[in-house]
Amino acid sequence: MLPLQKITYSLALACLFVCLMIFGKVLLVPVVMGFVLWYLINAVDQLVRKVPVLGIRSARGASLSVAAILVLGVIVLAGSLIGSQIHEMIDTAPEYWVNLERQFAHILAGFGYDENLTLKTLTQELNVDDYLLGLLATFTTATRQFLLVLLYTLFLLVEQHTFPRKLAALELSSHRKARLLGVLNKLNKAIRTYVGVKFAASFATGFLSYFVIAYAGVDFAIFWAFSIFALNFIPTIGSIVATILPSTMALVQFDYLSPFIIVVVGVGIIQLCIGGLLEPKLYGDALNISPFVIIFSLILWGLLWGIVGMLLCVPITFAIITFLAQFKSTRPLAVLMSRRGRV
Repeated sequence: MLPLQKITYSLALACLFVCLMIFGKVLLVPVVMGFVLWYLINAVDQLVRKVPVLGIRSARGASLSVAAILVLGVIVLAGSLIGSQIHEMIDTAPEYWVNLERQFAHILAGFGYDENLTLKTLTQELNVDDYLLGLLATFTTATRQFLLVLLYTLFLLVEQHTFPRKLAALELSSHRKARLLGVLNKLNKAIRTYVGVKFAASFATGFLSYFVIAYAGVDFAIFWAFSIFALNFIPTIGSIVATILPSTMALVQFDYLSPFIIVVVGVGIIQLCIGGLLEPKLYGDALNISPFVIIFSLILWGLLWGIVGMLLCVPITFAIITFLAQFKSTRPLAVLMSRRGRV
């Protein structure tokens, strides 16, 4: 095949892939989230099976059931807590708006602005209640989507014991089968390392930040701690946004700056120590992705799939690099997308 034809076919496939991701978002996102939940349950299952029961390792079916109950229980508990916190935020929003208007008036006075200008006149089309109700509606929609994700996950759990038989039915040569298993094992190891480290680091960040936020007296500390935990899964910008949100709340809630300073400094130090120093050492060589590629994939998948795409951009990108590295014609792309030039 001529080089021009290869380039044309490659561009056509890339355009087809992007179109599929955009127009198939409604169908693909629940499926992908179903795979993520299925993978998480199996990862917890591996831990549960190491727990001895009366001196005997847990059976596969029992451990898988326990893992599913644990994961789903944590998700339901977190969802109920966050939902109640959002309802409380809606109830108390008018009080914060009054405080915000007062602080805005002080700022204008400090700049010597004498005209009859208030925050309300500048934001006539801005209604905090509408935004909070929109947040609640989004949360409700996500809860409904979770039922579909749960259905996909259930079928994956039921069928997963047939995967080895399906692989054997492909009748691959021993070399190709070994190569396929090697790629799958590499993907599994790297993604499991990433998810494990990211979950532990994000949980530790959210957990420690909760005490800082609660010590500062900021309302809805559980909500902000959960937001920090979730946003830390988004590379680079997630930790920045996770620090800004509770800090802004402290600025709005109080008339003095000490809570704001406590939250900014406290949460910032936690983010720096865990996300900036500890995480990279724990990852090691598990994820070989260029920082530029991570930022690009963050923007790309964020545009395609929104928050879900931003949360999953790193595992998806790593899977793409691993796939490209398996073929001679696309291996140079995998090398360019890697961190150290080795794939």
